[in-house]
Amino acid sequence: MKIIPKLNSRIKGEIDRLILNSNQESQKKNYESSWDILAEAHIISQPFAILHILVHWQMLKLAVMQSNPKEVIGQTIRLIVAGPGSLTGKFPSGNIGRSSVSMFLPQEIPLELKERLKSLAKD
Repeated sequence: MKIIPKLNSRIKGEIDRLILNSNQESQKKNYESSWDILAEAHIISQPFAILHILVHWQMLKLAVMQSNPKEVIGQTIRLIVAGPGSLTGKFPSGNIGRSSVSMFLPQEIPLELKERLKSLAKD
């Protein structure tokens, strides 16, 4: 059973911060670091349709920047299914959102991120 937190300003702020950090890393051509940051943002955003779509949009932009056709195709598909998946609660918890991982595969959430999620979700 998935625990789906309510969207609050801490969660939104964390997604904004992660996207900013990812963009800064990609500007420095630290692409793997940028992807790692977006993976965290993806895990946090999954329950929230708009945020989930926003993170996949950022992933698509990074894939285009890197001229990575496999990732561009994967992110385009994920952009289409992210919103409905979030709205219905049918998303693979912990999935990092990359095309190298099945979009249906739940993954273990790293302990540090799990603790951060608990803190972000508090009312």
